[in-house]
Amino acid sequence: MLPAGVRPQKTDIHPILPLYMVIATAFAGYGLMVALFIPMLMHDTGFFDKSVPTATRAIYGGILLALYPFGQFIGAPVIGSLADKFGRKRLLIISLVFTIFFYAVIAHAIDIRLLWLLMVACFLAGLTESNVAICQSSIADISTEEDRGRLFSYLYSFMSLGYFVGPLAGGQIAVHYGLSTPFWIVIGLLVLVYIWVWTSFHDPYVPDKGKVISYFKTFTNLGTVFTDVPIRRVYLVNFLIYFGLFGIARTITIYVVDEWNFSLDKVTLYYAIASAAAGISNLFFFAPLARRFNLRSIAIWSGLAGGIMLIIVVIPKAEYTIWLTSIPAFFVLMWAISACGAYISTLVGPERQGRVLGNNLALQVGAESIGAALGGFLAAIFLPLSVVTYGVAIIIGSLVLITYKGNIESSLKSEN
Repeated sequence: MLPAGVRPQKTDIHPILPLYMVIATAFAGYGLMVALFIPMLMHDTGFFDKSVPTATRAIYGGILLALYPFGQFIGAPVIGSLADKFGRKRLLIISLVFTIFFYAVIAHAIDIRLLWLLMVACFLAGLTESNVAICQSSIADISTEEDRGRLFSYLYSFMSLGYFVGPLAGGQIAVHYGLSTPFWIVIGLLVLVYIWVWTSFHDPYVPDKGKVISYFKTFTNLGTVFTDVPIRRVYLVNFLIYFGLFGIARTITIYVVDEWNFSLDKVTLYYAIASAAAGISNLFFFAPLARRFNLRSIAIWSGLAGGIMLIIVVIPKAEYTIWLTSIPAFFVLMWAISACGAYISTLVGPERQGRVLGNNLALQVGAESIGAALGGFLAAIFLPLSVVTYGVAIIIGSLVLITYKGNIESSLKSEN
């Protein structure tokens, strides 16, 4: 009988392609939400009376965008721990079934213009799509320490691919065939991905099914980000960088709609180009950087540079400048995001990958949720305030990481 843990095997991308497609489809769906929901609520599409002011619409838009990542925030630590016990594939298959159902509710809520139902469905879809933590754990399972940066850069490239294809294709489909149509198409893609995972993904992790698991502890697992002394500062750094990047990515649409009255198709085009830049950055530039520099250094310097570039976004006032300032900022900041996830994975052993990466994903989506909700309120107070706030947060996170000196040995010793 095989011992609990992971069998060593050659690092290869082909066995985990279904996982990358789970990630791409998930982020294509959420990319649709980010690109469509703000102009959908800011313009008169039937969700609000025409008399509702722009500031109120921005606040509701921020809250709506916050609900999906808030669901992931709650679900990621739970699903990560359960996957450690019962196996990655089993939990992934179950979660995909529920995800398909909740996307159907999202599409229906848009059809009938019912905001409260849309909010509930987005939260529940985020809860089930915390299965991204399972995908991350499985990728970590098969990777060597030397290849982990490369495989995690592919992970974020597939995220960016989803963010690119979802808003670009979905935006045009929504303009011509209705706001709910892109979400019905995502449902079809999720069904295909489900079949691919079921038939092709071979889980390399051998769970310890005899291990006793506390379900209450599963729900409180996120508390270890404060008590896991060797890596808690890295958790904080990752939270600040995630808060800044995903916060600006979720609320930049408020800025362009309010500042220059971007239409639905223009918002989705802008978001798709920004996502394409992020994907190209990870796919073609991060791996060579990771071979020359350590992950910690990449996170520090790309965070500092990207944070400063974000602050510069609000200075020019001509419409064309948003393309020249924000796109390069996203390009550089994707290196920080890739380095953050891969770096914390190198600090723990294989038996903790599910819990630690589940916690890290929860921090990511929690920061994303807070950033999206806060961005709506900040934009209602003063439009550029959210952009500046996110840039400063990233800079602070990078500065904190400069002071961190950790290693896997100290983390393992702490666990024992």
